[in-house]
This record gives sequence, C-alpha cells and structure tokens, in this order.
Amino acid sequence: MKIALLLFFLFALAVPSFAKSPPGTSPPGIALVLAGGGARGLAHVGFLKALEENNIRVSAIAGTSMGALMAGLYACGYSAEQLDSLTSTMDWMQLFSSRPKPRMTFLPDRIRGRQDLINLSLRGLTPTLPGSAVSNMRVGFLLSGMTGPAQVLKGLSFDSLAIPLRVVASDLRSRDRVVFSLGELYKYQLASMAIPGIFPPFIHDSLMLVDGGVFDNMPVDVAEKAWPDLPVLAVNVGNANPTEYPDAPSLLTVFGLTFNALSARVNDHYKRDPQWLFTPDLHNSAVWSFELTDSLISWGYNQGMVWIAENPDLPRGGQPREGWHPPDFTVRNILFSGNHNVSLRAIDRWLHITRGDTLNTRIAMDVAENLYASGLFSMIRMSMLPARDPKQCDLAFAVTEIDPGTLGFGLSYNNDFGLDARLTLEHRNTFNRGVKTIINAGGGSNYAFLELSSFTNTVHTERYFSISGSLYQIKGNEQNADGSNPLRIWTDHSAALTLGRPFSWYGIVELAAEWKGRSYANSSSTEAFPLLSVSYLTDTRSNPTTNSQGTRIFLKAGWCPQESNNHSFVNWDILKIHNLPGSFLTGVSTWGSLLWGNNYEWEESRLSAARGIPGYRWNSLPSRERIAGDIFASRKVLGPMFLEAKGAATYDFDSLEEYRNGNIHWGIGLSSGINIPGGTARLGPGWDENGTTRWTFSYGSDYSFGPGR
Repeated sequence: MKIALLLFFLFALAVPSFAKSPPGTSPPGIALVLAGGGARGLAHVGFLKALEENNIRVSAIAGTSMGALMAGLYACGYSAEQLDSLTSTMDWMQLFSSRPKPRMTFLPDRIRGRQDLINLSLRGLTPTLPGSAVSNMRVGFLLSGMTGPAQVLKGLSFDSLAIPLRVVASDLRSRDRVVFSLGELYKYQLASMAIPGIFPPFIHDSLMLVDGGVFDNMPVDVAEKAWPDLPVLAVNVGNANPTEYPDAPSLLTVFGLTFNALSARVNDHYKRDPQWLFTPDLHNSAVWSFELTDSLISWGYNQGMVWIAENPDLPRGGQPREGWHPPDFTVRNILFSGNHNVSLRAIDRWLHITRGDTLNTRIAMDVAENLYASGLFSMIRMSMLPARDPKQCDLAFAVTEIDPGTLGFGLSYNNDFGLDARLTLEHRNTFNRGVKTIINAGGGSNYAFLELSSFTNTVHTERYFSISGSLYQIKGNEQNADGSNPLRIWTDHSAALTLGRPFSWYGIVELAAEWKGRSYANSSSTEAFPLLSVSYLTDTRSNPTTNSQGTRIFLKAGWCPQESNNHSFVNWDILKIHNLPGSFLTGVSTWGSLLWGNNYEWEESRLSAARGIPGYRWNSLPSRERIAGDIFASRKVLGPMFLEAKGAATYDFDSLEEYRNGNIHWGIGLSSGINIPGGTARLGPGWDENGTTRWTFSYGSDYSFGPGR
C-alpha cells in the first residue's frame, strides 16, 4: 500500500501542470505564438476573435514581425474586436507613406513645391540616398500611442502587461536572434517587422535590428523557455501558401525568393514543434496584400472556428475580454534628443502641446504628425514614459534631422516656348531656425530666370515672414495692344517683403511691400514702381500642382503710391474641382484683373501657361481689364492616362468706364494625357472662335512652364 501511494505521488508530480486544473482554480491557458507574414499576419486578428468566442484562455503570448505587432497590442489589453476595428479602417497607404499629411503642412510649402525629375538630399555638398524603400514612422506613431499608455501604468517589463509578452527580432551585427521582454514595447515591435531593404533597421545600443523572421519566424522555443508550464499554440501565416517560381521573375520577386530561402535555412535552427499548430489557407495572398484586410481577418476567423472545434483538448475557461480604453494623462515633461542643429525655438512653432496639457493616444499621434509636417526631421520616434504619478507621463521625442539641403533637377516642355530646364536648391534650416530658403534658376529657348525666396516655416504661430526676389530675361515677340508684334528683349525684376498670417492648414493672408520693374534692351531707362498689396488664399487641394479635388480662392489687391503712375488693381483666381462617379473629374474657374489709374503699358493682363484660352498662344491677348473663366472635364481611361475637354472665354475691355465696349475671345480644346513622374504630359488641339486650330504638347505642371508661370 505504501509503495502504491508513493508511485501515485511521483506520477502526479510528473504530470504537466496544464493537463488538468484543480477544482476551483483558473485553468492555466495557453502560450500563443504568432508568426510573421506581412499583411498575411492580419489573419491573426480573426483567429484571436475565434479564441475569444470559444473561451480559450491566452495566458502568455510571443510574436515575430506582424505577429509581434498583433501580440504586443493584444498583450496590452486590446480585444480582438478592437484590433478588427483598427485594421479594417486603416489607411495602409498613408500608414506607410513618408509624405506629411496635407492638413498639417504649411500652405506656402505646398504651393512653392516643384515637380522635379530628380531630387537629391544634400549633406553639405554630398548627395545622400534614402535609408529604406518604405517608412515605418507612422507605424511607430500608432504603436507608441497605443502601447505607451499601458507601459505608463504598468512599467516597462513585458511581464507586467495584461498578458506576459515576448518579442523576437534579428540582430545583423551579432547575426543572431534577440528576444525582448523589457523596454519600450513599440520600438521592438518596429524592429521585429523591419524587413531588410524595405523598412529601416532599428538601431538599439550596439544592436542593428531587423525583421525577426530572418532568424526565427515562429518562436515556439521562446514561449517554451519563458513559460514552461504552458502548452504552446502557434499560428503560422508565414509559410501558409506554396511558393511560386515564375518563368520571368522581377527584381522584387528574386529579392523575396532569396530572402525566403536564406531565412528558411536559419529558421530551422530554432524550429520547435508546438502542442497545437494552426496554419490557415490565405489563398495565395502576398506580403503586401493589405487591400485584402477584411478577407484575411475573415479567413483567420472562419478557419479558426473550424480548427478549434476539431481540437476539443484546447484548455477552455477564459474570461470574456471587453477590451481596453487607455486613460488620459497629464504631460509632466517634454523631452527631445537628436536635434543638434534645429533649435527648440524652431520646434516650438510646430509643437502644439506643453507641460500640464492632457495627453492620450489620439493627441499623441497628432502631436507627432504635426512635428513631422514641419519638414525639419526625416524620422521621429515618440515615446510615452512613466512618471512618478500614475496620472502623469513624460512625452519624449527622438528625432533624426533631415538633410538640410536638396538639389532638384526639373524639365518641362511646352511648344509655346520650348524646353524649360531648372535647378532648385533648397535649404530647410537656414540660420538653424527652421527658415526655408529656395533658389531656383534655369531657362529655355530665349529666356532665363533666377528666383530666390526665404520664409519662416510655421503654421501654428500667428504670423510668418518671407523675403523674395526674381529676375526674368525674355527674348520674344511681345504683342502690343495696337496689334503690332515687335521682337524685343526685356527683363522683369521684382522684390517683396511679406508678413503673413496662416489660418488652419488651408489658408493664408499676406501683407506685402513690393518693388516691380521692367527694362528693355537698347534702353537706358527702367520703369519701376513700389507696390503695397494684400492677398488672401485658400487651397484645400491635397496637391496644388495637379488637378485634384478641392477649392482654390486667390484674391489680391494692390496700390502703387508712385506719384507719376499712381494706380490700383484687383486680381483673382478661383477654382473648384469635383470628383464624380465613373472616374470623372470636373472643374470650373474664373480669373482676371481690373486696373484703374495710371499704370504702365506692360502691366496689362496676358495669357499664361497656367491660365490660357485653347487656340491662343501664351502671352497673347494683352488687356488692361479682363474677366475670364473656363470649365473642364476629364476621365481616367487606363491607369495614369486620361482624356480631357476644356472650354474657356475672356471678356476684355480698355477701362472700367468703357466696360460695355469689350471683346469676347473663346476657345475649346481636347487633349489626352498621362500623369508620370515629374509632371503631366498632354497632347491635343485647340480651336479659337475663328476656327483656327492650334496643337499643343506640354510636359510638366502648369506652375513650371517657362516665363509664363
């Protein structure tokens, strides 16, 4: 009898603790391992929903790459339903984009932009290349904003989270796997999903971290070592589909196959078989198939429900998860690191938060986005750090200053004035004060130009300043009001000092003191005059250099106090563009100029590349008074290709007193075009009111065409 009791006692000790829970206690649950697989990892969300609905208790969790992203959020307390809502509504193109959001950028920045064929960043006089193909900065904003509050409350140990967690990454320097259980969670999530060559590596102390899937895409042994008392359930989405080997592989295909082949050999070193393995059929979806988000989640859920039903030995007893809603905190301190040349004064213009303000996930992400919109930094890492008081937190930014200079080379062509070539040198941090300076020089057939502008770059202070100047020398036939068309060489020059005030993201009001003049060759005299002006501009288009939905309203009034040529003017340019069903785009605009007083003859309004009449050349139809407008409609036909129809008319007259004695000129045009890097190429005929046909070919944006811009 004693021997039997002894054998029974030894047997009980040998049985794993997860076999059966004592009555009245919670079941031990499982250790869940989520593999990496890019967009395929969205199937994890559906499987987590299936686990919750079947009361499968997740007592610990580990992940690699996209699995680390989902595992980290789930460990913080978010429910599968919350993750479903987050991923289903995510704008993935925006999430991986490196362009600042238009609604947070400074309007003059968007207007002054150039469409260059080549744009190189300069560090001193040395060109630099981008560090990755895709930015993960916004992913960092999202993860920091969502995981930061949990660590503010619970501390930096992953074991203190709602579910204990392990994150796996690969270190290129030691050429080995690294497992993280302590620190700022979002940083190691970024490291774990940093696919080499696609996302930038994450530098941490002496480590250069990249995608965890390089060395271990399904870290079963990590879970076994961290939680030896828990059985392991692994979800494999990385190798869920057979690899295809096309007959004519592209460069990206070869890169992907090479990466998979090399990582598979290394992964075998860490490979362990879990107690349960779920491998969903993801229907040949690719790593970047984020457009299949809803389908991937659905496949993970539906197949997961079936698989769970086929595995009744899975430990049940989990509690329903209601999800977690991070609380608000009070900002105790705001910390910066990495800003060696950009002054805090320049940063303050864009940092619309201060000590004592309320901070939550949404506000933190907006603050980081807004700081990036300044154009001062190429990379921003935001951290929410614990403070002594659980109701407070510190907000820390680790920034990488953007290369201060860029050199752009652009080309445009219009058969009115031939090829236009230009070099644009831009310095983003002049005087280390966030002042942006742009020098633009170039020319084409029978003309040359030099432009300079410098302005304080801010959208959150009450004002900004700018100074600008330009020189244009043109040789051409300048049509006079009497119909003559002599060949001339003239130089236009201007300078302006401007005080502006921004409002929201889409508008500015400017007061300017200007000097304008013109001189002709073979003439010793220069006609020049001072000008005081006020202008108003709103532009809600995301890209002012292309036809995109939105509204532009530009109004400018000026007065020349010069005694001999005292005069005033009003200019306007109003545009409204709509998207219509069926890939149609339509727009209507009006523009013009009214003058009164004793102005110079060359101040007359003329057509330009940006505002013209089909069938007429640029710089034609000189008129002292002009009211004009146009309407267009375009439709995409194949990818970036489109067809466009346009009609425009102008009513010109000599003075306000003789407005009834004006002339109407009009024209209609058709064109086919294609949007390509550096601008838009268009080709088509135009007919004026006399039936004269004139073909136009152009390449570039309306804002970059030669002397007519």
